[in-house]
Formats: sequence, C-alpha cells, structure tokens
Amino acid sequence: MGPNIIAIGGGSVESGETLSIDRELVSLTGRSRPKLLFVPTASMDSEEYADCIRTEFEDRLDCDVDVLRLLGSDASSDVYQPKLEWADVVYVGGGNTKAMMGHWRKIGFDLAIRSYLHSGRPAGGLSAGAICWFRVGNSDWPQYEQIPGLLTARLDCLGIVDLVACPHTSRESFRIKEFSAMMRTESGIGIGLDDCCAIQIRGEEYRILASMEGAVAHMLSKRGDVVVITEMQPHSDFRELASLKRGVLS
Repeated sequence: MGPNIIAIGGGSVESGETLSIDRELVSLTGRSRPKLLFVPTASMDSEEYADCIRTEFEDRLDCDVDVLRLLGSDASSDVYQPKLEWADVVYVGGGNTKAMMGHWRKIGFDLAIRSYLHSGRPAGGLSAGAICWFRVGNSDWPQYEQIPGLLTARLDCLGIVDLVACPHTSRESFRIKEFSAMMRTESGIGIGLDDCCAIQIRGEEYRILASMEGAVAHMLSKRGDVVVITEMQPHSDFRELASLKRGVLS
C-alpha cells in the first residue's frame, strides 16, 4: 500500500491559517475522533508547540492528541513503537530538519515511520514536517548552524516520495531563488510549497491543496542548464504522480 501524506509548506497553526488542510489530513483516518500523534523533534520537543497542536487538533478538529518526545523519554523503540501503533494519524512539526533526520536515524525512528506509512495510515506535517518525506529537501539548517552567507542547503530526507521539496516559497523571499539554484545540480523534479499550500501524495496520485487564497505550489524542472519554474494551482482531483515526476502537469 502506498503512502498517504499531506505535506504543508508552512503557515501559522495557532492562528488557524492551515485549518482546512489540517481538517483534510484528519479526515483521511475515516474516524469520528481520530488519535493524532504529534512529533516535535525538529523544534527540540517544544512544549509550547505541543500546546499549539493540541489546541488545533483537540479543540478545533475533535482529535485525541498524544506527543512523541523523541529527544527525551520516548527515544526507545519500546516507547515509540506502541505510540505509533496507537495513532490513526501522525503529524510532524517544523523546525530544524537536519537535526530531526539525524536523530531519527540514530534511534531507528526513520524505519519505524516507514513501517507506519506502509500500514496505510495517513501522515503529514508542516515545513520540516513536510520536506522530511521526500528524497531531498531544501532546508534552512545552515541558519541553525550559523554558517555565514548560507541560508538554505540540500538535505537527504526519508525518500518515501521521489521528489525534491522546499517549504515557505512565498513568505521567505530567498527560498525560491535558492531552491532554483540548488535544483541546477539536483536530479529529478522539485516541488516548492507556499505557506498555506500542501501537496497530498496518495499512492501513485497527487493533488495540491490550499487553505488561503493565492497559495500555490511550484514545479521546478530542468531544460538543459536552465531551471524552469511552473506554478501549480490547487486542484481537488487526484492526478498521476508518475507524470509529475517527469515534469508533466496534467
């Protein structure tokens, strides 16, 4: 069974900017009161972030929420595996994608979340929690490591979706330029996601979702040495993922 992932480019969960996309993610469970597992590794297991997610998904979307603190007491497979088995849906928060991916690999959670997705249950997330599912991400980890003159860089991610992904392509003005430069030497197709825009991958199909007017995705493909950026408007119908991977929009 293929993955069912909703990757959100960004947006304020607290203010409800992503609410309609979050509602769509929850609806994928088919349950009246889904059990949602929040994974805040990228934000250093932030309790403030966890409280924000509880407000969104418990109060607004009628979920039961648990938090997986992989930097603390939940780092053992004896703990995180039962929590994954409990969950109807997994939501990964934003933050430092490089630190998150490194820690997941260290404790084996990267393999556990793959197994979870193979069960057919949905997952999603925002920013770091969006790009982590893809083969490669354009990540702002250089800013966390205070590398002078470098805002974003390439990062190997889980590889569940064979595309290259970049978040925040509208609200961070440098993103699309740096993503485009990165794609000159990167194989495959790139997908840039504005804040309040998401791509849903369902098996071998995809669609583009938006929670605010004007939020779009961007396909980056190469023609020779030139990277071409094509706007992808939101659409409710599912389309062939194989075509997107070839740089063809239907």
